[in-house]
Amino acid sequence: MSSGFGTNGGRGRCFPFWQEFAKCHVQSTTLEECTKPFEDYQECLFHRKEIARSTIVKEEYEKQQRLAASGKN
Repeated sequence: MSSGFGTNGGRGRCFPFWQEFAKCHVQSTTLEECTKPFEDYQECLFHRKEIARSTIVKEEYEKQQRLAASGKN
């Protein structure tokens, strides 16, 4: 969470990313300069890129398994 406190009372896992984004936001003149820190913070919170990559890998694995199974029959 951006407050810096995690769900178990310690430092939140995404707090360092939030700090980088906030620092960039304060120092920059345009929001475009802070795109990378914002994307990093969003990825830490929601894992969208990680989930997308995992889905692609899983689909390829299943495809290879189907091909191997059809080759044996």
